[in-house]
Amino acid sequence: MIDLEKVQRLNVQYGDLLVVPEDTEPQGMELLSEALQYLMPGCKVIIIRGPVQQLDVGAMNKLGWYRA
Repeated sequence: MIDLEKVQRLNVQYGDLLVVPEDTEPQGMELLSEALQYLMPGCKVIIIRGPVQQLDVGAMNKLGWYRA
């Protein structure tokens, strides 16, 4: 059952990054992708499981992810 109070309107655009909750099943992500293709043929997006955060160069270096 869909909790209608948690439904949000999205204006998905070509090239968007969509972050779904960490506990989202792969099948749910596939269904989302199929629904987007049905509604917006040819629209390409990236769907990943969250949480996602943007790190600055200093934070990446501390984690051993050195940037050239």
